[in-house]
Amino acid sequence: MIDLLQPGEHELIGDIIAEGFADDPVNLWSFRNPAVLRPLYTLMARDLYLTKGFGHVVDGGQAGSLWLAPGTKKHFGLLSTLTMAAHIAGKGGLTAVRNALRVDIEMSRKHPLEPHYYLFAIATRVDARGKGLGGQLMRATLERVDAERQAAYLENSKPENIGFYRHFGFEVVEELRAAPDAPPLFLMWRDAR
Repeated sequence: MIDLLQPGEHELIGDIIAEGFADDPVNLWSFRNPAVLRPLYTLMARDLYLTKGFGHVVDGGQAGSLWLAPGTKKHFGLLSTLTMAAHIAGKGGLTAVRNALRVDIEMSRKHPLEPHYYLFAIATRVDARGKGLGGQLMRATLERVDAERQAAYLENSKPENIGFYRHFGFEVVEELRAAPDAPPLFLMWRDAR
């Protein structure tokens, strides 16, 4: 069963995303320490994605996603930004702050101007992978996207997930590296249908 996340469920989705992204190459390069992930994604969900965006969970919290609708800016307030930076520095050091800023700057620079739904994250807990939960989550939002005849966009940080996103109509439009030693981010776009 798919449930719409409520604003107070930031800890639940923060935990799901942290577990799902614990082996993510871009996150590991950026933050230098997986201990950064849970508090960081919890804060991001609380201060942006569940207040200005939306998300879903499936199967009692075994997988989840966070989205922004067209016209919603990916913008955190000053206090949230400072809290995130302090947390990243505290757990990952100054290199992590530098790397995270590099990734954020490059992602912001390349973010499409055309109206679209933005998939910030879709993640499945490790022991629930391979059960089709990610597909259920993707279909739930893409029905809304298609009903509104909108495009969709995401940044994929795992080459092995390209096929999953292609299955749902996303195509790689660019491969991006925040620095010469950074792993690639695959910018993926899905035309309006």
